[in-house]
Parts: sequence; C-alpha cells; structure tokens
Amino acid sequence: MGEAVLRTFLVGKLRMKTSEIVRPGTELPPGVSLADVNDLPVYSAHIAIGKASIVIDPCDYEALLQVDASVKVPGYSPPPPLLDQMVQAGIGRAKITHVILTHFHSDHIIGSTLKEANGKYVPAFPGARYYLGAADWNSADVQAALKENPEYANTLGVLNSSKMLNLLERPVEIVPGLIIVPMPGESPGHQIVRVTSKGQVLYCIGDLFHEPMDVADPRIMSEWNDPVANLRSRDLFLVEASVNHALVVAGHMGVGRILRNPTSYEWKEA
Repeated sequence: MGEAVLRTFLVGKLRMKTSEIVRPGTELPPGVSLADVNDLPVYSAHIAIGKASIVIDPCDYEALLQVDASVKVPGYSPPPPLLDQMVQAGIGRAKITHVILTHFHSDHIIGSTLKEANGKYVPAFPGARYYLGAADWNSADVQAALKENPEYANTLGVLNSSKMLNLLERPVEIVPGLIIVPMPGESPGHQIVRVTSKGQVLYCIGDLFHEPMDVADPRIMSEWNDPVANLRSRDLFLVEASVNHALVVAGHMGVGRILRNPTSYEWKEA
C-alpha cells in the first residue's frame, strides 16, 4: 500500500453467541438469530512505514484462553503464536518501534507483554513505545482491573510501570503518514489507525465493527458500547473509508474495503 507494508496475523478464533456481542432488543438481519454461534477470528497487524515497525493489537491466543476458557472453539487448532508468526515473516520483536492498542479489551492487549521463565511479566516489544487511549486508562473499569485483575496488572500495569505507555487524548501522528485517531464507543478511549502513502489510505479499526452486519446496519452493536458515541464514530468512518476507497483491517473481520450502496454500506473482503 504505497510505501507502507501491511501484514496481518490470524492468532485464533473465539466462539461467541450473537447474544454475547449484540445489544438485547436489536433488530437483526433476516436469517440471523441471537442464538447463532459465531467463531470470530482474532487478527493482529504489523505495518512497516519508513523506518518504523509498528504492531497493532498484539494478542497471545493461549494466554487469552487461560483468561476466558468459555470462548475456546472445540477441536480448533490455532495458528502458531503471534511472535512465532512474526519471526517467520522476518519481523523481530526487538526491532518493533511502536505498539498501538486500539482499546483495553483483553484480546487486543494480552500480547503486549510476555511471561519470562522466572514468572515475571515484561514488555513483549522492549524497544517500542506503546499507545492507548487516555479515556480507556482513566476509566473506572480499567483502574479497578489494574488493582483486582492480574490480566491487566500484567499487561497495562507492566507497561505503565515500565514508563513505556503513552496515553493519547487527541489525534497524533506518531510517524510521518501514520495517525492514531480517537474513535470512541466500543470503549471510552477506542482509537483507530490511519495510514496515508502515495495517495492510498489504510485503516486499522480495532473493534469499531465486529461483523459485516454491523457495517450494513451501524445500529447493531454490543451491550457494552456507548451507543451514541459508537454510532457517531461509525458514521464518520464509513463515509471516510468509502470515499477514500481505503483498505481496512478489522480486528475480527480481517482485511476488506467499505463499499457504498444506494441505501447502506457493505463490507467487502479484500
């Protein structure tokens, strides 16, 4: 994509019912039921642009299952761990310069640190600066989790105590051509990544949308979302992405583009 090089890594799948990711009372598309079972893929991403080597939403799938075994897909054999996949792609973790966490949910942060043989947790990318929305860090949920939940103490807590965590309140261009943009709603500090290179545009959108049906009807969202903020963020993004014919990486949908139809939008896999 221009001078930027994108790689996506499928790290695993999460089994969830539609009722677990859709707000009760939501009008669903024909043929979709709250009882439906979905195996949602989980993607991490890497962008090389200029001299920067950037990881977005690193996920340690095995560690995630230890936190919540209920999402395990019976009989599923996941791909190699993210760090192994990165090595196979020629991306060494010591060379990573930036790590962007789109929001604080477990599947987007749990690969940000790793457990050493002595049981100590350390940053997985020791030469990187990490970026999280300030509104996520300052939220009551995260502050309570840092005190009560080892999952957060061992990730965000470690990054903060290591003085590697940068908290963002507004759009920031961290390297030329790559901007982190607040898009609240999925969480208070949810943020997306916008890359522009040689007239082409790429977005990494975290959980702005979970499934293609959310793109077709942006009112379909999760119970934990702020419905007003989320709809505002989605509407803004859909216009921008479709006008720019942008390539889009979504945390649970992979790589695609947003197409504008006469009355709605559509997710089209790339």
